[in-house]
Amino acid sequence: MAKQVEIEFFSEGFEQILTSGGVMSAVESATNGIWARANANNTRGGTGFHSGTRIGRAYGSQRALGFVYTTDRKSAIAEAEDKALSEAVSAG
Repeated sequence: MAKQVEIEFFSEGFEQILTSGGVMSAVESATNGIWARANANNTRGGTGFHSGTRIGRAYGSQRALGFVYTTDRKSAIAEAEDKALSEAVSAG
């Protein structure tokens, strides 16, 4: 028979976890993988995609965030027409 467990949620504690060095490192690693795959998928040239990580607010609390973005018209076309970035995200 399953045992019932009650968990009390402390937002501050979860925020400490979500902004910790370990989580930041995991987010940075995943972001860099997406960035590398997106640039490998880019057949349009230009300066390609760039990436970054930071602590920011999302879903109501502070947390590690990673982002990959187009840098110029050619990389924007690579995403719009070839899905270079979208495929890089789903390939991870």
